[in-house]
This record gives sequence, structure tokens and C-alpha cells, in this order.
Amino acid sequence: MKANKIHILLLSLLALGLLSACSGTSPEANTPEEPLGPPDRIDVVYFYDSKACLCYAVVGADIQSTLFLHFGGELTSGKLTLQCIDLNSDNNTAIANKYGATGTPLSLFINIVRGETEEIIAVPEIWLVKDDNRALDRLVSNRVSEYLAEQE
Repeated sequence: MKANKIHILLLSLLALGLLSACSGTSPEANTPEEPLGPPDRIDVVYFYDSKACLCYAVVGADIQSTLFLHFGGELTSGKLTLQCIDLNSDNNTAIANKYGATGTPLSLFINIVRGETEEIIAVPEIWLVKDDNRALDRLVSNRVSEYLAEQE
């Protein structure tokens, strides 16, 4: 009988401790997230392997054409940039590592730059549209438009 009372008391204390721990709030939970604000710049970064297939360089030219056609003003103003980077150049190892563009002959990223902060977003769908110029145009223009809208 005495053992049952001790078990009930311990169980009650444990339940009370769990309830009070769960009802507490952490400082992070009470701090509203600071708004990021519009991006300063959007970088479109295309990596290709020139040794794998010449067609990957052509995809870069298609991306460049799309950006000039739809976003010429943003390119001119510097709100939007494009980099086409050959993964075979030793000079590009650091930037390829930064973006995680190693091990594939073709990669596309959008980098949202706000001050010193960079948000690198992979666009793996490029593999689905790399051989379809119209689909590639839609993919690139839609993704870039999405992030450019945040600048306004």
C-alpha cells in the first residue's frame, strides 16, 4: 500500500514536471522573425561540364538568351546577374563547392543576395527541360520572376 502511494506521488511529480516544462516558452519562440526585406541582387549561376557534352554549353546560351529577352533592364541595372561556369576549370573549384555543383555535368542555382546574406536555391528541374528550349525558357523566367517580385 505504501509503495503504491510512493509510485502515485512520483508519477504525479513527473507529470507535473513534464507539463510545466512543455508550457514554458523559449526566447526564440517569443521573438518575431525579422523581415528579410527585398533582395539587393539575384544571381543566376549555371554550371556545366564542357568535357561531358557540348550541349551543356548551349543550355547556358539558352539561359542567357532567356534572361536578356525577359529581364534586360534588370541585367543592365545589376539587380540580376548571370554566371556560366565551366566545372572543368581549376579556377572554378571554390565557387562550385560553394554552390554544391560538383559531381554533375549541369547545375542551375539562383542566389538571393541581401547585404552579406546569400540564399542559394538549387533548380534541379533543369534536368527535365534541358533539351526543350521553350520549357527551359519558362522554367528560368518563372523562377527569376518569382524572386525579382520580392525586390519591388
